[in-house]
Amino acid sequence: MLDQMVDILKKILAAVLIAILMEEFVFGFTVVQGESMAPTVKNHDKLFVNKISYLFHKPQIGDIVIFHPPIEERKKEFFIKRVIAVENDEFLIQNGKVYINGKAIDEPYVKAEKYEEKDYDICQGRVPKGMVFVMGDNRNDSNDSRSFGFVPIKDIEGKADFRIWPFDTAKAFTVNDAHKD
Repeated sequence: MLDQMVDILKKILAAVLIAILMEEFVFGFTVVQGESMAPTVKNHDKLFVNKISYLFHKPQIGDIVIFHPPIEERKKEFFIKRVIAVENDEFLIQNGKVYINGKAIDEPYVKAEKYEEKDYDICQGRVPKGMVFVMGDNRNDSNDSRSFGFVPIKDIEGKADFRIWPFDTAKAFTVNDAHKD
């Protein structure tokens, strides 16, 4: 009887250990705080985060990423934003329009409202190696690369692949259709 109990405990411990390792290194879940990614992702949405995606390829334009911001006093926090430009891309933000390598990009996911011109630190440049430039879909209410600069790829925790809650708006996010709600 004691041997059976020990065997069951070992199996339970192994299952718990595997679950912890999977959640730490393979996938996770996050709850969105704030409206910077509205209308695509809203306050209190629960997302599935793919943590191994960027071990196999670099972030792509359009990816929704969870990352530690390059702001010293907020390094332990997680931000959620959309990748707008990747390493070596030249970007320009002018009159609310984003240009990548000289071409205006179509951004149907951006919150539909008049763009407020603000005194942002970074509205044009070239993305350095190992970095991405990110912006929120709610451009008038987003603390993003325009203010804090480029995000090191190594600081990206993962890619938001699915909204799992609320159930009636559950969906997969892809580069091509992340804006469709």
